Amino acid sequence: MDYLPPLAALRAFEVTARHASFSSAARELNVTHAAVSQQVRALEREIGLPLVVRAGRGLSLTDAGAQLARELTDGFGTIRAGVERLRQDAADLPVRITLTPTFASDWFMPRLAAFRADNSGVELSLNPSVDLVDLTAGTHDFAIRFGKGDWPGLESTLLMPSSVVVCAAPEMVPDWSPDRLEDLYDLPWFEEPSPEEQDSWLIAMGLDLKARRNVTELPGHMTLAALRGGQGVVSSARLFVEDDIAAGRVAVLWEDDLPGRGYHIVHRLGPQRPAVAQTIRWLRRQVG
Repeated sequence: MDYLPPLAALRAFEVTARHASFSSAARELNVTHAAVSQQVRALEREIGLPLVVRAGRGLSLTDAGAQLARELTDGFGTIRAGVERLRQDAADLPVRITLTPTFASDWFMPRLAAFRADNSGVELSLNPSVDLVDLTAGTHDFAIRFGKGDWPGLESTLLMPSSVVVCAAPEMVPDWSPDRLEDLYDLPWFEEPSPEEQDSWLIAMGLDLKARRNVTELPGHMTLAALRGGQGVVSSARLFVEDDIAAGRVAVLWEDDLPGRGYHIVHRLGPQRPAVAQTIRWLRRQVG
C-alpha cells in the first residue's frame, strides 16, 4: 500500500526523537509543546505502536520509535541534501533574459557596466530576439517585451511606458502631411523581421502596406541606425528616438499613444530566484 502518515506528524516525531524532548522540538518547529505532543500521539495511532515513553518532563524511545527515528533522520537528511543541491544549482545559474534586440543594444548594453558594479556575483545571459519565447518552458527567467502587458498566463509589470512613432529624417519628408500617405510608399522602409504588431500600427495610420515598394527587414537596432543615417522610414518605440526628435534629427510622421503600452518585465507566475528578483529590482530602479 502506497501510504504515508501526514508529513507534519513524521517531522514532529523525528525532531522530538532527535532532541529527546517535546519542548526542544517545539522550539525548533516554532510551534507549541502541546502541538508536538499531539502530532506524535497521532502518529502512534496511525502506526498502531507506541513510539515514545513519557516520563514526567522527559521521554525515551521504544524499540519501534528508535527504528523509525533512524529511518526518518536518514530520509529527511536525504531530502535536505537534495533541496540544497537544487538551491545551489539555481544559485549558480545566470539570470536568463530574453529581450528585443533594440532594447538590448540601445538601453541594456550601455548600462551593463553599472549592472555589474551594483550586482557583484550575478551573471547574466541575454537573448536578444524578436521571438516571443515560451517563458513557461523554464529556459528563461523573464522577458523584456514591448506591448500592452496582456500576455496570457504570465505576470507582467510596466517598466518603461512609450508610445509608438513612425518617423524619418526631416529631409526625406520635407512636405509631409498626414493627408498625403501616398508620399511614403516610394520611400525606403526598415522593419524588424517580426512585423505583425508593426503592421497593426501602420494599418491604424491608414497605410496600404502592400503599396510600399521598398521594405528591408533588419534587427531593431539596425533600423534605428538606418533612421539616424537618413536612409528611410522606421516605426519605433518613441523612447529610443526621443533625443533625435528633440534635436530635430528625426521627424514624427505618426504617433500611437495607448495607455499601458511600453516595455514590460514578463515572467512566469510564482516566486523568482533571489538573483532574478535582484535583477528585476535593479531594472526598476534604473527607470525610478
